[in-house]
Amino acid sequence: MDQTAPSPLLSRILPVALATGMATAALLATTPAGAQMVALDEGVAIGDFTFFPSLQVRIRGEYRRHPVDVGGAVYERSAVQAVGFESAAPTVMRTDEPVYDQWQLSERTRLGIRVEHDVVVGVFSLQDARVLGVLPGAPDAIDAGGFGSFGPHEAYVDVRTDVDDPALRVRVGRQELLWGDGRLVGWSDWSPRGASLDAAWLKLDFGDVTFELLGSMLAPPSPIAPDYVSHERQTATDAAGQPLDAEGTGAQLYGLNAGWRIIPLFNVELVGLARVAREPLPMELTRGDTYTLDGRFHGQERGVSYAVEGAYQLGRVASYGENLDVSAFAFAGRVAWQTALPWDFRFAAEGGYASGDDAERGADGTVASGTTFERFDPIVPETHEHFGQMDLLAWSNAIEAGGEVSAKPDEELLMALGYSFLGLADPADRWTTGTLAAVGAAPDNASSIIGHEVDARLEYRPLDAVAFTGGYGLCVLGDGGKAVLNAAGRGDRDMLHYGYLQAELKAP
Repeated sequence: MDQTAPSPLLSRILPVALATGMATAALLATTPAGAQMVALDEGVAIGDFTFFPSLQVRIRGEYRRHPVDVGGAVYERSAVQAVGFESAAPTVMRTDEPVYDQWQLSERTRLGIRVEHDVVVGVFSLQDARVLGVLPGAPDAIDAGGFGSFGPHEAYVDVRTDVDDPALRVRVGRQELLWGDGRLVGWSDWSPRGASLDAAWLKLDFGDVTFELLGSMLAPPSPIAPDYVSHERQTATDAAGQPLDAEGTGAQLYGLNAGWRIIPLFNVELVGLARVAREPLPMELTRGDTYTLDGRFHGQERGVSYAVEGAYQLGRVASYGENLDVSAFAFAGRVAWQTALPWDFRFAAEGGYASGDDAERGADGTVASGTTFERFDPIVPETHEHFGQMDLLAWSNAIEAGGEVSAKPDEELLMALGYSFLGLADPADRWTTGTLAAVGAAPDNASSIIGHEVDARLEYRPLDAVAFTGGYGLCVLGDGGKAVLNAAGRGDRDMLHYGYLQAELKAP
């Protein structure tokens, strides 16, 4: 593996994170752990206001042998619905040399405060998140701190009709949001930055029935790049003859979540999502209107929990020459059994399917007129929860089945071992990772098998506020996975390896 000089940010930011963590650890060490946590949970009262401070410091080192989403083809867009030219993969901007070894050190520090005054709650969380070290094949300037952010992770005001049992809640601002199992809307806490939405959220509670409404800005309105503006818009002028800047509306996400708690073992949840995307857009989105209808049944009783859900997607997506109608579907399920056996053994199984796009292209490489786009898009999902810890697959053109067994020899130690089968619903369509990055597509691929993944994880938690975690993943590639990687210019490989070590401090 090529080595370069460490990022200069490593000498500036990492000591700050470490010093913050050490100072907090020292505070915890000088005060009884239980008393410290109780004090933070109870907050600090000043007049009619109660303040709840919080701190999180997380440092993680990761290593990948044969990464699947760097090196080789570099795509114009990473959007799940991006329609490629001549292939189901997004349009290729350039091709880099294959990358065989990749490592990174990520740091995330959050300092937050929650303020409560009767039925009004205000939350502000400031976050510094950096990816440091050497990442061959990663985006330009990453070694100089290009992949980093500093700013509010959460900043919202929450108003309720009652402190203890509110029938109505309204929250406005930057906020985390998780619906169901997070397959369509999640906060992706595993990722270096995590995910939060600039949104307005409303919840109505009628006992066993709840309704949630969501309106979120995914990309703000702003001037459109000339390439996406018509000639008439480019030459338009106002009454004084001055050029008019072409403004785009960006992208918005609207949602409705209706839940009915019938009995502990059987509950119903219905979700509707509408995403409207117009220029200007980030790489993660493409122009179109996407409407998703999702139904979920879930419950738990005597240590057994389960969830089953299915989703249908329609709308339209921009393509070469004309828009394509969208018609896609997905379903998934999980079940877990928390036993009363020694070591608290827990057994879990999970599986899922999401449709892929089987559109044929003409001699000019474009999709034929009137073709339906059938690749499912998981919108803003959890990026680490459902397809193994290597994050090799998303709920899009996917077949997945697996299970996990975990045990706790004592209260401080957790051990887990899991297996996942990873496949493509349509072998010729795009392979998308759990982080919604495009691996590629092989038009002549006839195998659905991406590979077989085995994961091992170990967590040690000496205090409620402190956790040390390590994990290893091995994926033995199938013919389908090899075909896509070769088509994307990422090199020949038979096995993928992944390992990580993480230290985290959270108070409270």
